[in-house]
Amino acid sequence: MRTRSFLFLLFSVLFSPAGAQKLTLEVANPSAEYREQIVEIPLDSVLQRLGTVADSLRVRDAAGLDVPFQTTFDGKLIIEAAVRKGGVARFTLSKGTHPQFPTVCHGAIHPERKDDFAWENDRGAYRVYGPALERTHERSYGIDVWTKNTPELVVDDRYYIEDVVTIPRIDSIYRNNWHVRDSLYRLISYHYDHGRGLDPYRVGASLGCGAPALMVGDSLVMPYCFASYEVLDEGPLRFAVRLRQSPRTVCGVRIVENRLITLDKGSNFCKMEVWYEGVANLSSQMAQAVPAKSVKFCSGVVLQPDDRESYVLGENYVSYTDPTDQPNVHQAPLYVAVLFPNGSVTAKKQDNHVLCVADDWDLKPYTYYFGSAWARYDVRTEQEWKSRIEWYLRGIAQPLRLTLK
Repeated sequence: MRTRSFLFLLFSVLFSPAGAQKLTLEVANPSAEYREQIVEIPLDSVLQRLGTVADSLRVRDAAGLDVPFQTTFDGKLIIEAAVRKGGVARFTLSKGTHPQFPTVCHGAIHPERKDDFAWENDRGAYRVYGPALERTHERSYGIDVWTKNTPELVVDDRYYIEDVVTIPRIDSIYRNNWHVRDSLYRLISYHYDHGRGLDPYRVGASLGCGAPALMVGDSLVMPYCFASYEVLDEGPLRFAVRLRQSPRTVCGVRIVENRLITLDKGSNFCKMEVWYEGVANLSSQMAQAVPAKSVKFCSGVVLQPDDRESYVLGENYVSYTDPTDQPNVHQAPLYVAVLFPNGSVTAKKQDNHVLCVADDWDLKPYTYYFGSAWARYDVRTEQEWKSRIEWYLRGIAQPLRLTLK
């Protein structure tokens, strides 16, 4: 299992002269359990001290083997580290030529499917809905989940096969033969598993898996489609995209939501950073209303109509065993969750969602995590999913310690 090092990363630098032949990165695991995750250090510090550029950087492990790395839009050097409990892993950073690393994290816009934006890593895939879908007035608000049971990239191929090449031809050729058209559709569509995963998740007019939302008083204010996007990081180890959502009017106040989503290799969870324009005006207006109403930040997962009981309200997370859109066909459930590791949190069920509500939100940018796993791939049972969530939260609370010397 893997995750990435998040908050409170201890990073100490022991100075060495510029133009050094090599640097040593020590990654210490203070916990009593094995950890494998993406870690990050300031890129400029490394390049200045080696007297080189990112294209001429090489990272090797204790065996002298090349380790995949990536430079990110926010000036980080990230690598994948595996460290035994209480142990220290050492990496050598030097000038040199590195091999081409396979891309594990990827995302792209798909205008062929009404401007979907989809992204994936070796664990799973996600999508959000864009301007073309909003123009149809379809009510799809949340984050969708696609399963995988392969580490290979599959999303672009799924879109191309279904929405560009095959399905349009089937509809055209067999327009008047429903039985043939339906049989061929099931043989091709990504809504059925052909050995590499599928799209079994129902989103509709909900948060889906982890879309951000506001709560005004006791009312959940849904987001909608994104208006624009910018890809910031495109693998091999991390994908990042910035989304600007379509403006919403809430109690007469114009609100614009912004999202920064990142997904690392090996992680079941995406990191979401969200901030709002206009929310201070909304909060002020609601405080003066009679009766006064608070404005809080929340996120959660949708409960499906045929099973609204298989959920867990954790101390700082909510999780759900989703039966999929065709449980008698697919059989294997989908596990979803939202994690709020920062500050005071209320976990609750409200209508057709289970939610994490940030009790002490100060209207500033908020960071949380959402993610999934599939029973036919890397998490078999509800108990294993609960253990995965708690393991991930422990990694955030007690990050790996990095020393560069």
